[in-house]
Amino acid sequence: MFAKIEKLSLQNQSDGSWDELSYFPAFIFNSDIITRFNDATVYVFIPTISCMGIFGNVMSIIILYRHGLEKCSNILICALAVADSMYLVGINNFPMFLYRVLDHYGYFYTEILSGFIYALFLSFVLLETVGKVVSMILPALIIVERFTAVFFPLHFSTIVTEGRIKAAVVLMYPLGLTSFLFYISTQQYAYVYDASINATVGYILKSESYDKSFPLFGKSTQFYTTLCGPFCVGFVVIGCALISIKLQVQLHVRKRMTATGRNPLIENGEDLVGKKLNSRVQTNKTTKILLSVCFVYTVTGTFNFLSDMVFTMESLGFVTGFIIHRSGIMFLCVNSTANFIIYVAFNRNFRKTYRDLFLKCCHCDKKMI
Repeated sequence: MFAKIEKLSLQNQSDGSWDELSYFPAFIFNSDIITRFNDATVYVFIPTISCMGIFGNVMSIIILYRHGLEKCSNILICALAVADSMYLVGINNFPMFLYRVLDHYGYFYTEILSGFIYALFLSFVLLETVGKVVSMILPALIIVERFTAVFFPLHFSTIVTEGRIKAAVVLMYPLGLTSFLFYISTQQYAYVYDASINATVGYILKSESYDKSFPLFGKSTQFYTTLCGPFCVGFVVIGCALISIKLQVQLHVRKRMTATGRNPLIENGEDLVGKKLNSRVQTNKTTKILLSVCFVYTVTGTFNFLSDMVFTMESLGFVTGFIIHRSGIMFLCVNSTANFIIYVAFNRNFRKTYRDLFLKCCHCDKKMI
């Protein structure tokens, strides 16, 4: 990862010799539209959406912790909030901004500081990679959990347990970690003297095994793009459709029972049926909230994988492809941000806890003043 290169001698970073060494090729925008769009997305839209999302996800984690993580649905929502936060932090890779802040790529600092910034760069890449993979796969697990709750309510507690859900969530993180390991195998860091600018600079270069490692990295990227894109999104769409049909059937049956004059709340002088009905109503409310989350995921995830696999720069041209690619990243940020809004909008208990926390913080601020 850290190269032993004593000296570079490049005339500039726009010639072919630089592209042969540098991990990031010289990237010069030849269009005002692209330049403005890139600056707007990188420095305004993505950071703004990310800040909102990180705040919302942190609040979600706090509220869910207060409500208790005994319910499987709460565990999944909490895990999704953690993964979304990881992605939103990682996508704003400010060490990468520092690397490209000048016309000449590189970390123009002391050797220790430049090495530290490069380590931060890798940390942000790790957060982005693992966070994206987990946040794109988790909705499929949510669909499995809700499908079991709706179609097999009597066996739900034995099939879906707290331990199994936690184990499934934990096992998702090594998937993203594998992609990260492939990524770092293709690059190396070197703090070297560059004769073309008469300065010692920290560079991110292609690794010595780049030619061998990059094809593997390309295949792993294709695998994860397919897994997190068409496979998981398609699985979620089919699951949402089946669950929605089942809920509509249950609603129709309930209306028919009400129309015939049967009171499902009290039967044979006992309230057991009423308790079961209340439990089913609560299950349906939770299911509708999670289906809303999956709907947003489906829309944003579909656009993202289409931008990566179909509407590419090669097929549409550089300008159009670049705009669609950047838009796909913003859509993922929206996906990682929207869940908190959904919880507040559709869950009364969640909304009440958030309001209580907000009022408590405001009360503490007044005391400090």
